[in-house]
Amino acid sequence: MRKQQKILTVLLLVLLVISAGWIWLMMRPAHETTVSKRIVVTTNAQAQIFNKLDVPLVGVPTPGAQQSLPKKYRDLPQVGNHVAPNLEKIGQLKPDLVYLDAAIASDYQQKLDSEHIKYQQLKFNTLSDLQTTVTSLGKTYHREAAAKQLNHSLSLPQQHPNKRQNVLLLMGMPGGSFLVGTEHSYIGNLITQAGGHVVGSGSSPFVTMNAEQIAQSQPTVIITMAHAMPDSVFKNFDALFKQSTWQAVPAVKDGHVYRAKEPTFSMTANLNAPKAYQQIRTWLKK
Repeated sequence: MRKQQKILTVLLLVLLVISAGWIWLMMRPAHETTVSKRIVVTTNAQAQIFNKLDVPLVGVPTPGAQQSLPKKYRDLPQVGNHVAPNLEKIGQLKPDLVYLDAAIASDYQQKLDSEHIKYQQLKFNTLSDLQTTVTSLGKTYHREAAAKQLNHSLSLPQQHPNKRQNVLLLMGMPGGSFLVGTEHSYIGNLITQAGGHVVGSGSSPFVTMNAEQIAQSQPTVIITMAHAMPDSVFKNFDALFKQSTWQAVPAVKDGHVYRAKEPTFSMTANLNAPKAYQQIRTWLKK
């Protein structure tokens, strides 16, 4: 009888241990069971965001002349810039996931597919896009609190001045050509938030406008940017504004022409948005 009681007691203890273990597994936070991924990012903005979210990486972009990588990522393998990533080096890192800039992802999808490398596009066209991406990454990597804090630091107030400046946003190309930014571009969107009226119109971030259309829009402020080779592009703009057609434009005539340079300004949204926004506000107040 006593022997049977001992056996029953042992069985009961075993059942209790198994039950406790099962309950512990069910109640354990989900992120403890998440397998760490081998992640490669391909833009400086992505690297800055992953740094803020404290997500480990195995590969990072090669920073541009006016850029720098977060300290903890500086010794990692560099895979080229986002315009010309080194796909061979990316493959050598055996990543579980590669993040691409959505604006140019189509240029590399076929090659990555052929190498069986999994990738995902991140959209940074505007500040709102960036904040949406931060929220999504926070959920993916269980960094919701850090994502919320980061997005709060990027929240910029909408300005409502009594009189709005007409702002012409020009993106210059090497060789002298240029495109006109709309409110759907990153900087165009910041101009609108800062209280300016972007004269470029259309559903795309950048459109074409001829000299006559620009003159008719009567811009009181001109902001110039360089898509590449900034020294050459800004010299081309200086020569352009000396032409008689441009001399009659209010912004040129009154000296309200400004250069939006890296690293504060860029073609797509990044963590320098608050600084760029404040600089635009200063320009609009002059």
